[in-house]
Amino acid sequence: MKAIVVKPPKPGVEVRDLTQVIRHGSGTVKVRILENGICGTDREIVRGELTTARPPEGRDWLVLGHEALGIVEDSSDPRFKPGDLVMPINRRSYHGKCLNCLVGRPDFCEANEFVEAGIIGMDGFMVEYWYDDPKYLVKVPKNIADIAVMAQPLSDLEKSVEEILNVQRRLIWTCDDGTYNCRRSIVFGTGSTGILISLLLRTIGFEVYVANRRDPLESEAKITEEAGIIYYNYSKDGLDKLKSMGFDLVVDTTGASASLIGHEIEMLKPNGILGLFGFPAEGELTLRYDVIQRFIYKSNAIVGLINGQKPHFQQALAHLAQWKSIWPTVANSLITRVVDVNDDKELMQVLNRKEKGEIKVKIKWS
Repeated sequence: MKAIVVKPPKPGVEVRDLTQVIRHGSGTVKVRILENGICGTDREIVRGELTTARPPEGRDWLVLGHEALGIVEDSSDPRFKPGDLVMPINRRSYHGKCLNCLVGRPDFCEANEFVEAGIIGMDGFMVEYWYDDPKYLVKVPKNIADIAVMAQPLSDLEKSVEEILNVQRRLIWTCDDGTYNCRRSIVFGTGSTGILISLLLRTIGFEVYVANRRDPLESEAKITEEAGIIYYNYSKDGLDKLKSMGFDLVVDTTGASASLIGHEIEMLKPNGILGLFGFPAEGELTLRYDVIQRFIYKSNAIVGLINGQKPHFQQALAHLAQWKSIWPTVANSLITRVVDVNDDKELMQVLNRKEKGEIKVKIKWS
């Protein structure tokens, strides 16, 4: 059985034939892999940069991959039948004791007892087949199979927007027509995370800007134009202009310098909220006393954003279906490259580095 294997925290990746069966939880549903998505976390593990990554207990290797689309081959659970398309949930808690884990929300685990497929203590889904627990499987409509692998990263952002709106229930944040149409947001970063959360914010009615340090690539221009998103090059037009405009919501997805966060804080309008998705890779955040005073006086908030759960996967699939109908150019632009799992050279390239203009690269299994 072919699998893509890593040995965290050591760098490196290999395609290996496994003799043992991969089984998760009750393991009552056999799933054959169709395709995997690749994200920055996978590449950080391959390069040995993610220090929190670890194999399952008792061995030194880990099957990579937390974004997957598969097909049911066999099932003893009546909810799933052969031929069903399914997507596995990546963060789980099989033996969790905290209240959040016990009610199916290990994304809020308070005891640090969760596992995460292909990342922390649990084999991932870059493997020919595995046996899974139906509790952690979501059915996928066949008419969005071509873009369904986007539902995993989108699920994290479904939860992110849910958290932002929950925090903002501290006040009346809707407009006088009951919508969010009067609220202005800006998303820093135009990778897959930035594009997806921008589309999600447009879906619920926000005015949306996306910002990067360069002009848009052709694929980004097509997406932003069709979805009605405003692109802003802040290396050309500056950050001070954004501070003077003011935003109800700022989201950072860059994973770049921590120093950018200081500028983002100064862009917040009264009652505005800053969402941080991803981890700064360098730099320091230093805030002057007067910036902190204004932050407090304006009743601003900052929230860390990470990891969706099963309800968010279901919401993500529904939104992908919606976008395929109302924004066909957007839907067709989300998958920027497909690599065959048997093409060793191309496979190693995409597992090690991000390509220019990439939104989502996926691995196709024959």
